[in-house]
Amino acid sequence: MKYTLAEIRAALPPEKRRSDGLWGRFVLRPLSFYFTWLALKLRMGADAVSALSALVSLASAVLFSCPGFVLPLLGAAGFNLFSILDCVDGNVARITKTAGPWGGWVDAVTGYAAYTEVFTALSLYCYLRRPWWPVLVIGGLTGGANLLARLAYQNYRSFHPSRSLPPTPSPSAGKVFSLSREQYLADLVGISGLLMPALLAAHLLGRGMFLIVGFNFLFYGGGCLFTLGKLVRTCYRERKEETKNGES
Repeated sequence: MKYTLAEIRAALPPEKRRSDGLWGRFVLRPLSFYFTWLALKLRMGADAVSALSALVSLASAVLFSCPGFVLPLLGAAGFNLFSILDCVDGNVARITKTAGPWGGWVDAVTGYAAYTEVFTALSLYCYLRRPWWPVLVIGGLTGGANLLARLAYQNYRSFHPSRSLPPTPSPSAGKVFSLSREQYLADLVGISGLLMPALLAAHLLGRGMFLIVGFNFLFYGGGCLFTLGKLVRTCYRERKEETKNGES
């Protein structure tokens, strides 16, 4: 079946459009429609696009970790291509009505791997240009903090499937745990946001890469602590409410 660009654009739900960060909404998402049209033309399914994006992110990480100028440039460009493909698989799933739990799981794992690869490659990039070993530790801690926060939140959602999306709570329902604002910030500066173009710009300018490392460490490290703290407070409150209801 042939799909037009207008049909591909129309398949994107309004809530998904609103949840995109600025870079994703005005740059990545519009570009992804053309890549989606091409993927459909080549009869690629959503899983095939996810597999391609995983290969692109891995190859980009290897290239970005190399010394010199040209190979890291190709790696930075590849990271930006991954950001577009990260939108394409969802577009394909929606337009072909093949979205499901398996596709969501593949997309999540691909994203986790990409974050780990980016932070690892970034720390290696900096170390090759200035052999300062703490930058490798910082890169590892940044990747670990990002994964810990995401896995903790996903595990919370698995125990509370009704709270996967932040509903409007009723007066008697109590507070519902939501990370919508935090997720928006992560999308704004993460792999689907300004991180990838920042890597490309810093490499072309020959400066700013250590600043990006430091920002990521503070942002994702602080975000991890904030997320864990919010989860602990939410679980404690829910436990207290359950105990109170059990006694009554």
